[in-house]
Amino acid sequence: MNQSKKCFASGPGRWLLVFSILFAFSCNSQVSEEADQVTPVVTAEAEILDMSARRTVTAPVIAYQRVYITARTSGQVLEISAEEGDRIRQGELLVRLDTRRQQAQLQQAEANLEEARHHYLRQRRLFEAEVIPEAEYETAERQMKTAEAEVSLWEAEVELGRIEAPIDAVVTDRLIEVGTNVSENQRLFTIEDHDLLVARPGVPENDVVHLRRGQDVEMSFDAFPEMTFTGTIRRIFPAADAMSRLFTVEVEIDQERAPGPIYPGYLSRVHFTTDERSGVTAIPHEALISENGKTLVYVIENDTAYRREIEQGVRRDGQVEVMAGLEAGEIVAAGNLDALEDGSRVEVQGRFRRHGFRR
Repeated sequence: MNQSKKCFASGPGRWLLVFSILFAFSCNSQVSEEADQVTPVVTAEAEILDMSARRTVTAPVIAYQRVYITARTSGQVLEISAEEGDRIRQGELLVRLDTRRQQAQLQQAEANLEEARHHYLRQRRLFEAEVIPEAEYETAERQMKTAEAEVSLWEAEVELGRIEAPIDAVVTDRLIEVGTNVSENQRLFTIEDHDLLVARPGVPENDVVHLRRGQDVEMSFDAFPEMTFTGTIRRIFPAADAMSRLFTVEVEIDQERAPGPIYPGYLSRVHFTTDERSGVTAIPHEALISENGKTLVYVIENDTAYRREIEQGVRRDGQVEVMAGLEAGEIVAAGNLDALEDGSRVEVQGRFRRHGFRR
């Protein structure tokens, strides 16, 4: 009877011991499972990229120097020595007008001058001989000078009938024909210096502050879609256009290094670099963590994620410039960051990909 009671009393203690052993085994298994837990991630490599800001602006090609040739006197066109497309040299005859009326006036003025000169010489001799008063001598002198001025006037009128090229240029427009009667200041030709071609695109103020005179820019033309040309910023206009609020940037086209001929009227596309940031280290912005004003990333080394603080720069096209804290070639986690902690074991599931951006 006593032995039966002893066994009955020891029964619950024995079950308690069994439960304790099972609980301890379960806890140890859970701890071991947590220790072996691996977090899946996608990664991205810190790359050397060109993150420069660029702006492309279109503008037609124009000649830097354009001259409108006008008639300096009236008359009938007798001769034309140039037409559209002709290259002309400075001083070359373009148009000759009928100046017979002016030549007749010149001959009359020359005759008057000859008479006035003889009269002046006679009066001077008489004045030196004290035969006539000084006033008569001075009157003869004034008459001679007036006659000289009249001759100079009509010599200029005759010369104005010969219209010459003021610069080396190309004739782009001829507005007259032989036999046309032209009046003073009437436009006859348009000539352009095609040795210096420029494009003048408009650039907003937040971009123009990054441009400078002498800076090289890339250019492309619809006429040569597969070619790249070089241009140089020749000048930046000092004030914005009152209507568009854009600053005119004059770009000179380097025709000597051009892979093809460029002509005025071509549509150019000028590619400005407004913020030079080539050769910088960059990562996708999805790899960043913001915490307490700090920018952090998880660097993956030996299948382990380690937290690291970095200094970020600009963001462009989904990429972030890394100014300090990360070297090119290092691998960072770019997905499932919320599941990571410093020292987490990770399993790389693939490389980060993004849609809708250039990279």
